[in-house]
Amino acid sequence: MAEILRAEGLCKTYKLSEIGKEVVALDDVSFRQAKGEVLGIIGKSGAGKTTLLRMLRGYERFDAGTIVLDGVKVNHDSPYEEYRKLQKKTAFHIQRSFALWNQSVVNNIILKLRAVQTGMEELPQYEDEYEELKEQALEILDLVGMREKYNYFYPILSGGEKQRVLLARQIVKSPSLLLLDEPGTMSDPITREQLLESVKRVNELTGISILIVSHMPEVHRYLSDRLIWIEDGRIREEGDVEHIIGKFMSQLEPMEPLQPVRNRRDIMIDINGVWKKYVIYTSNTLIKTIEMPDLNLKIPRGEILGIIGPSAMGKTVLIRMLAGIEQPDKGQVLYKIGTVDFANIAALGSKRAMEARTKLGILHQEFTLPPYQLVQDAFAQKLGVKKLEMVRQAMERAKELGISNVTLDALLRIADMPELEAKQKLEDLGLDTGILDELFPKLPIEETFEAAKKYLKALDLPEGIFLRHNAEASAGERVRLAIAIMMSAKPEVLLLDEPFGDLDPVSMRKIANSIKRLNREFNTTILVVSHQLDVVRELAHEAIMIDEGEIVMRGDPDEVCDAFIELGKPEQ
Repeated sequence: MAEILRAEGLCKTYKLSEIGKEVVALDDVSFRQAKGEVLGIIGKSGAGKTTLLRMLRGYERFDAGTIVLDGVKVNHDSPYEEYRKLQKKTAFHIQRSFALWNQSVVNNIILKLRAVQTGMEELPQYEDEYEELKEQALEILDLVGMREKYNYFYPILSGGEKQRVLLARQIVKSPSLLLLDEPGTMSDPITREQLLESVKRVNELTGISILIVSHMPEVHRYLSDRLIWIEDGRIREEGDVEHIIGKFMSQLEPMEPLQPVRNRRDIMIDINGVWKKYVIYTSNTLIKTIEMPDLNLKIPRGEILGIIGPSAMGKTVLIRMLAGIEQPDKGQVLYKIGTVDFANIAALGSKRAMEARTKLGILHQEFTLPPYQLVQDAFAQKLGVKKLEMVRQAMERAKELGISNVTLDALLRIADMPELEAKQKLEDLGLDTGILDELFPKLPIEETFEAAKKYLKALDLPEGIFLRHNAEASAGERVRLAIAIMMSAKPEVLLLDEPFGDLDPVSMRKIANSIKRLNREFNTTILVVSHQLDVVRELAHEAIMIDEGEIVMRGDPDEVCDAFIELGKPEQ
């Protein structure tokens, strides 16, 4: 069979000049791909998979080696113009990208077709030109299963539908090689299946060559003709899909048991009559809202609760209300403080609500640990905001500075937001990040280490990591490190909103076992939003399914996950 791609001796080392260290991303990687083949690459998070894709795309220079793609040959020292030829020969589909025009689906494809013709993404001025391109666009939308929604505005599409429109736009380029980076990883199982089916159809009907990077075995079982296993920047093995998956998955550590809930009558969180209406998208002519009507949910202390459901249907909004970042339109979100009293975390400016906030930690899907920050500083910073006595001291400082309780409470909420959102909120208040440092100074390092030690141990992290930089941790270690940082302030509730969606199953098993240890040793109440149903089945005591803003099912994780899968199956 004819060859479409040859990679020979590819090497890449990143220099972390800020900390005087180097990271080897790829070390002497060589492989070949046949024309029309779907070649899969599997490996743990941080193994070098995405770096390889960026090289093949022409985005990333390499230190040594050669790439030959459909007649284009690029060496490590080739001029930039040669790398540009790789970009013209390839298309890159990135899982987290939603870069589409605020236009109809069909216009998004027409704009791309027009760019192929003229180099500019613009709609034709003449009707006959437009209609000609529209026919081509509809044929491409057929390939990805989106023809029936050709006249929908982009903003009203689900995440999975947007991904399929993005895929259609990549096909417009007629690339020699389509590069897919973790397709469907951050999607729910229903959305993921629809996207993978579209990719399969495109390959079968067009014969396009596809190179797919994914750490998910089920993606490769469905799509890949052959599989390469990359570990620590080197190819460990390549060959039959099932054989390689078996070798890769043999690294899984044994599953630890789940500690039963100690007392189901000891309620830690009481969501009482909560109503919330929120906008999930806007366009010039349409505004869609989701209404969460009369939510009632009691969560016992020490329970791990899994939260599943279709994308954009209320899971993250629920977590944000539990964190006090979003306020319900009506109702209360109550946390137990002391032995019998509850505080409504939604009550702005309430001292009891601020005390309740010290009892929770939240890790967002888009969490970040600044790469060149020392791990010890990350702990010290979080303890300054979350430790109860530090918050009480901040109340006294706020009085001296003439800052009201409402503003102080707002700052505490901002400290729990994702980084970019927090910066925007501070700007809206006319404040800068310095106010947080002034009100919430870092805890001394010696005290910080004492607070961190037992959580580093529980999360299977070496004490030596405390003295390193965040950039020196692997992807799986960074998630465990972020959880350890949250836990060092001794929260009674941990909210996890899909922070491990990009992780491979080997790293995920390690994290799941670590979370179980936290629950067992500290009786921490943990709420986990995840699109990975296997994680929910393995980790949770109970699960709830949210659809269209309502809790439609609660019970045994296996039963709830099975019901969700059935929800996505087409009617016979």
